[in-house]
Amino acid sequence: MLFQVNHLSKYFGGLTVLSDVSFDIHEREIIGLIGPNGAGKTTLFNVITGIYRPDAGSITYEGKNIVGLSPNSICRRGIARTFQLVRVFPSMTVFENVLIGAIYGNRSGKKRATKDALYYLEILNLQDVRDKIVAHLTISDRRLVEIARALASQPGLALLDEPLAGLNPTETQKIMALIEEIRETHGVSILWVEHKIDAVFSICDRIVVLDYGTLLAEGEPKDIAEDQKVVEAYLGESPA
Repeated sequence: MLFQVNHLSKYFGGLTVLSDVSFDIHEREIIGLIGPNGAGKTTLFNVITGIYRPDAGSITYEGKNIVGLSPNSICRRGIARTFQLVRVFPSMTVFENVLIGAIYGNRSGKKRATKDALYYLEILNLQDVRDKIVAHLTISDRRLVEIARALASQPGLALLDEPLAGLNPTETQKIMALIEEIRETHGVSILWVEHKIDAVFSICDRIVVLDYGTLLAEGEPKDIAEDQKVVEAYLGESPA
């Protein structure tokens, strides 16, 4: 087992944002995390990555409890993430942004980190803008830079928070192909928050559904699509 969330709860004052959430991720799995707005998806990401400390429960990665570790320590252990609202270094170039991720996650020195950064620039089709200042890019290109930076850190588990938001159909297909490629080629497991349900159902191995901070359902896409609780709470109708 690569990763486990066990009976995780998080409160903000009197508000319960996550309540007794448990699920696991195996090596090379792509797990979709879906639910209505306010279901607790991004809060779960923030708890996993050490931005918030849970009020109850444990989180284990490669058999070790990571609760209480700082975000940078969790990243160094092999968990990388992107953000719903893109976070990049706007005054740096595209290459510098991705190189930071590669250097941070690489144990083989700057030469290998440079090679890794260039690799992810290429597969995300960013090589033509590698020397541009990120502040001058479109929002969709900034999102691609953030994804490239996260992957360049060589994670074992990547947490992607709505990576398809704001992308056109061509870019969407490219990112979906990339998600599958990094699993197949690099053995990276993915926990993927996304509102484009058709995309999630098409490539995920399993899907976890949150509703008001609780685990509503978990299972293979075909089972989730037919789960009446999920249909009523979120989907509205089964995806085609």
